[in-house]
Amino acid sequence: MPGRRPSPAATRLLAAAVLAFLLAAAGGLVWAAWYEPYHRLGLDRVTLPVLPGEAGSFRIVHLADLHVTAGRRAEAAALERLAARVAEQRPRLIAVSGDLWDDDADPARTAENVEAAAAFAAVLGRFAPVVAVQGHSDHLGEGVARLAAAGVRWLHNEPLPVDTPAGPFLLVGLSQQAGHDELVTERRRPRPRFAAQPAPDGGAAAWGAAFTGRPANAYVHYDPSRPAAPPSTAAGLPAPPDPRLAAAGGPLAWSGYDATVDVLLSDPDTGAGLVVHSRQPLGEDRMIRLRRVAAADGGGGGDGDSGSFVLVAHGTAFTAGQPDTGVVPEPGRWTRLRLATRMEGGTLGVAAKAWPADEPEPAAWQAWGEDRSPLAPAAGTVGLWAWGGGTVLYRGLAVTAAGGAPLYASPLVPGGGGEAPPDWHPGARGSRLALALAKAPRLPPETPRIVLAHSPDAAPEAAWRGLEAVLAGHTHGGQIALPGHGALTTRSALGRHYDAGAFHFAAFNRRGWTTLYVNAGVGTSLLPLRFAAPPRLAVIDLLPRVE
Repeated sequence: MPGRRPSPAATRLLAAAVLAFLLAAAGGLVWAAWYEPYHRLGLDRVTLPVLPGEAGSFRIVHLADLHVTAGRRAEAAALERLAARVAEQRPRLIAVSGDLWDDDADPARTAENVEAAAAFAAVLGRFAPVVAVQGHSDHLGEGVARLAAAGVRWLHNEPLPVDTPAGPFLLVGLSQQAGHDELVTERRRPRPRFAAQPAPDGGAAAWGAAFTGRPANAYVHYDPSRPAAPPSTAAGLPAPPDPRLAAAGGPLAWSGYDATVDVLLSDPDTGAGLVVHSRQPLGEDRMIRLRRVAAADGGGGGDGDSGSFVLVAHGTAFTAGQPDTGVVPEPGRWTRLRLATRMEGGTLGVAAKAWPADEPEPAAWQAWGEDRSPLAPAAGTVGLWAWGGGTVLYRGLAVTAAGGAPLYASPLVPGGGGEAPPDWHPGARGSRLALALAKAPRLPPETPRIVLAHSPDAAPEAAWRGLEAVLAGHTHGGQIALPGHGALTTRSALGRHYDAGAFHFAAFNRRGWTTLYVNAGVGTSLLPLRFAAPPRLAVIDLLPRVE
């Protein structure tokens, strides 16, 4: 029996409801894609009574997550309005919590974005000095060097003393590219690590890294002077940062040397590399790598990779050179890598070659680079790097000084329990904050310490150590928030509650708490949308303490 046909009135009502829904959805999309990202700009004001003097103040304009993208007319106009708002605040310092440019899969587009970010940074520098830390997007050495040339002062897990009319404070900059945050559990995929791996010929286990999930960076460095982690005090408070964390002697003082190692890849998409002049154990994203990834991968940089071994600079950029060796490794066959560095008159020169380990060494260097900038890593230790899928193995590392004297030699054989060869360690020596505080100069004990970080995940450790404040970004305020629910995600271990604004953590300091300010940022990531999370800048006024 056929059903009853809806009445004309019901049909009209249904059509009207569908039309209203479609219009609301279209309006919401226009709002999220055009109006809110580029035509709304909020201003937060945060007062921190932390300065030790009795009179005077100091104003910081805090920005985060610019994600500058070239070629968007609406974004260019929005950045002009942002610059005007920054100038109106008359800051003494402009602090940026990372992700200054948009990291595009196309290297040419990324280069354009870097240039646009550098131009904007130069405009900001007309109003006040610009200080920044590296976020997740700021990993390209060329980008870091370009913005430094535009006037940005990068802080690589290091402190910056700042004088004010009411006494000094210490700005502690934390780089997302090296180190880790204590007291948080990062919501990330498990990272690969160097360990004993089965030898391809069925012989003794070799040392290397195996990948079972999505690609991720794996670093290990030779660092015999790495101090053990200091214990907490009896009250559960952290011990003062060990000054040895910042000690740059031994291999970290090596400058101008020759390093050779053999590498074996199991698959065409496996990435591998030899690292020299590395500062990563100290928490600095500064080193030189001879590395390869699959031609279409871009892992480790998005640099237009050819699948061959290429010279890559971190924290700096070559001012001249031809970085590509042209040598594509054959899976299952050992390849020998050789890197030589020289420091002369402030110029870092690098030469590289790669060849099958069972063949004679080529007479000529295949790739070279030269860095005349002040960012050049003048000295540093050796390390190894891995990326991608499959397994990478290493053997037979030898390091010699420029005059031929041996500095280090190891077969890179894992211990009986599968442990790393002696004095090889993954990652940095400690947390970002511990490394930065270990580098701090001697200042009066009442000197306030303010953290500039990319992620709010630094806040629990800052409170644990009794610091006064943390200025962070990364969350984008959720970028898309829903009424009654809030941010969809903040990609932070602290959770959705800490999406944007000021929060307080109990701390053993004069104020009794550490203030966390999370900036909702300016740009967008993943999707060019913002909904109920408009762009913001912040004015941070430092005032004398209220005793």
